[in-house]
Amino acid sequence: MSASPVMDLTEGNPRTVHNESSDTTVGLEDSTDIEKVSKEEELQGKENPTLRLDKHGLQLVPQPTAFKDDPLNWSPALKLLVALQVSWLALLGPMGSAVVNPAFVPLAKSFKIPIVQASYELTVFIVFAGVGPLLITPFSNVYGRRPIYLLGNLVAGVTNVIAGNCTTWNGLLVTRVFNGIGTGSSVAIGAATICDLYFVHERGFYMGIFTFFLTNGPHFAPLIGGFIAQNLSWRWCFTIPDYIQLATFVITLFCLPETIYSRKTVNIATHREHSYLDLLLFKRSVLPGRKLHLADFGRSLYMLKYVSIVIPGLYYMTCFGYGSVLFAVTGSHLFSEFYNFDVAQTGLMLSIPLLIGCLIGEANAGWLVDWMANRYAKKNDGHRKPEVRLDAIWFALLIPIGIVVEGVCLSQFKNSSWVGSAFGMGLACLGLQVATTVIYTYCTDCYKSQSPEISSLLNVFRSVFSMVISFYAIPLGSAIKYQYAWLVFALINALLLIPMFALKFYGEKWRSSSWQTPPKFHNDI
Repeated sequence: MSASPVMDLTEGNPRTVHNESSDTTVGLEDSTDIEKVSKEEELQGKENPTLRLDKHGLQLVPQPTAFKDDPLNWSPALKLLVALQVSWLALLGPMGSAVVNPAFVPLAKSFKIPIVQASYELTVFIVFAGVGPLLITPFSNVYGRRPIYLLGNLVAGVTNVIAGNCTTWNGLLVTRVFNGIGTGSSVAIGAATICDLYFVHERGFYMGIFTFFLTNGPHFAPLIGGFIAQNLSWRWCFTIPDYIQLATFVITLFCLPETIYSRKTVNIATHREHSYLDLLLFKRSVLPGRKLHLADFGRSLYMLKYVSIVIPGLYYMTCFGYGSVLFAVTGSHLFSEFYNFDVAQTGLMLSIPLLIGCLIGEANAGWLVDWMANRYAKKNDGHRKPEVRLDAIWFALLIPIGIVVEGVCLSQFKNSSWVGSAFGMGLACLGLQVATTVIYTYCTDCYKSQSPEISSLLNVFRSVFSMVISFYAIPLGSAIKYQYAWLVFALINALLLIPMFALKFYGEKWRSSSWQTPPKFHNDI
C-alpha cells in the first residue's frame, strides 16, 4: 500500500499515515519529515482522510475533516479565544440580572412593595431565561450560533438600559422578561459551541471553564452590586451591566466567528474553505440542506425521552436551585435581619464565599473527569464510556452538607457568627461546580449531536425550578425554623443523587436499549 498524504492541519494533534509495509497507523510528531504533496494528492487525502489519533494514541472523537475551516482543526489559540468569549457571555447575562440582588431592600422602598416581592424581578428573569431559549435554539442549528450570541447580548443590553429608567414596578418586570430571553439564548447554546470546538477527550476541561463562568455570573454580581446600590442607587445596578454588555457586543462582533460545521454534508469536490472574515460575515451561517421546520421547536422536549438526560436534569435543578439561587433570593432579607448587614456587606456575603467554593470545585472537576475518561479508554481499546465521568459526582455530596450548615447557622444566629453561614454557602457551591461540570459533560457525551437541545433543556430544568424558590423559602423557614427548612431542601437534593449513582452503573445498558434509541436529528453536525 502506498503512503497516504497527511494534511497540514492547525490543531496540532499527532497526525497519522499508513505505513507502506503494514496497515497499521503510526503517529508523526515532526511536520518537517513530511514531504509536500500535489494538489491531486491533497484532494484525494481530503476525500479519504487518514484516521487521526489523540496524544494517547486513541481515535479522535469526533473525527475532523481535513479542511482548516473545520472548528476542530482551528488553532488552540483561536479555540480558546472563542471558548472564553462564549463563557464570558454565559457569565455576563446572569451577572447583569443579579447585580441588583443585594439591593432588594432599597428597590422595595422605591416601589413601595414588600422585600420578598422585590425578589420577583429575579424570578421573572429566571423563568424566561429558561423557557425563552426553547424557541431560539432551533434557529442556531440552521442559521448558526453567531447570530444568536450577537442578538441575545444586544437585547440584554438594551433592556438593562430600560430597566434602569423604569418608574413603575410592572414596567420593570416587563424588561426582565425580554432580558431573560436575550440572556438565556446566549447561555443555552454555550455548551453546544464547546462541543463544536473540542474533541471528547478534552471536552471536560473546556466545558468546566464554560460552566464555571455560567455558575458564577450570579455570584460575581453582588460583589459590585452592593457597593453600586449603596453609593449610587439601585438603578445603576442595571445601567452599569448594560455598559459592559454593549461593550461585549462590539468585541464579539469582530472576534466571535461562526462555529457550527456539518462534516457529513461537505461536498469535497466543490467545497471552498471559509476564511475568518467569512465566518464573521455569516457566509457559513446556513448549513447545506438544512431548513427550519416546525418540529425543530420541539426537539429539546423530545430529549425528555432519554433517562441519561432526565435523571441528570432533575438532579442538576436541585443542585443549582438550592446550592446557589436559594442564597441569592434569601440573603438580602436574612443577612439584613439577622446580622444587620448593610447593602455592601450583603453583596460581599452573596459573592465571595460562593466564588471561592466554585473556584475550588472547578479545580477538582474539568481536568479530573477528562483524566478519568481517558484512563478508561486506554484500558478498554479506545472505548469512551460517558458514565466514567460520573465517578466525580461524589463531590456533589457537599451541596446538602453546605445547605444544612447555613440553615443551622441562620437559626442560631444569636449564638453563631456570619462566618458559619458563609462557610456553608462555600461548601455548597464547591459541590455545585463539580456537579455542573460533570452533568454538562456527561449529557453531551451521551448524545453529542444534540448538544444544543441538551444545553437548552438543562437551562429549562435549572430556571423553572429556581424561579419558585423565592415564593416559599423564607415563608417556610419562618414557619418551621430555617434549620429544618434548609434540611428539607438538602434532603431533596441528596435523594435525587441516588438515581445518578444508578446511572453510573446501568447508564450504558439503558442507553443501548431499544426504547432509548439515539435521536437522528443533527447527526450531520
